[in-house]
Amino acid sequence: MKKMEARHSGLIRIFHWINMIAICTLCLTGFYIHAPQAWGWLFDNMDNARMLHFAMAYLLCFGVVGRVYYAIATGDYKNVWFDVKTDPMKFPSMIKYYTFLADDHPFYGKYNPGQKMMYSTFMFMAIIQVVTGFVLYKPQVLFLSQMGDYLGGEIALRMVHYIITWIFVLFIVAHVYLDMSEGVPVLKSMFTGKIPADFHHGYHEEGEEA
Repeated sequence: MKKMEARHSGLIRIFHWINMIAICTLCLTGFYIHAPQAWGWLFDNMDNARMLHFAMAYLLCFGVVGRVYYAIATGDYKNVWFDVKTDPMKFPSMIKYYTFLADDHPFYGKYNPGQKMMYSTFMFMAIIQVVTGFVLYKPQVLFLSQMGDYLGGEIALRMVHYIITWIFVLFIVAHVYLDMSEGVPVLKSMFTGKIPADFHHGYHEEGEEA
């Protein structure tokens, strides 16, 4: 039997799937709410779409807060947080590998710089989506109404909310592509939590120099 080693803890996997389900559902319900005639095949009526949309918003809040707390409490933030000092220099080798211009890439750690950039940006975008979403959802609440006016008004907030939704869609596509390019074991590890001990994660540059 092939020897396996731990890659993702149970809580990491739970928060990953909570956030993935919430984001995908939020995108679909959001597109329907934005253009019900174009996306009418998704839902029977606006009430159901809105109810599901805001239920997933609360779920996303739970998932993001839980994942951030876990990352800080366990030190896992070192694996996912984008380091502006060192990670940008790793992009050329990463781009060459994922565009099939190179057969291998250096060892980046648990996640490559592209994934780390997406995970870090995701946190900020999630906050923006929650804030703009609740302002649009409850504009009659005084402090939310004042916040909406301060941020540019309803039209501006709707545009920001809509644009970030599409960025989320692009992030999901890129996330799946990056994982698939690494190999099936990487995809399976988010279900099982384990990866083959001999799985190749990239060459160690210090070893090459020696």
